[in-house]
Amino acid sequence: MMNPLNLLLFAGLGLIVGLWHFGSLHWLSQRLVGASGPNWRVLVPVQLLRIAVLTGSCWWAVRFGPWPLLALALGMVAARVVLIRQVRRGTESEVSS
Repeated sequence: MMNPLNLLLFAGLGLIVGLWHFGSLHWLSQRLVGASGPNWRVLVPVQLLRIAVLTGSCWWAVRFGPWPLLALALGMVAARVVLIRQVRRGTESEVSS
């Protein structure tokens, strides 16, 4: 088992990576369904970058063992929950107005 402070740092890294990963997913999906049509020269590199950052951060964490990878994953799940709540609040305010 690792030092709890190190696990907390990996969870924080997972939160940051998750916020970027899922935030960029929302951005990409908005561009794909946008009225002006998708700009593939921007969307494809952003998607590849999303995959590379996620893969790289997981690969880096697993080099320290399974616990840091689990902490990273939990941070990413927390980021997903935060962003989904934020998007739902935005959707509810658009529907009610």
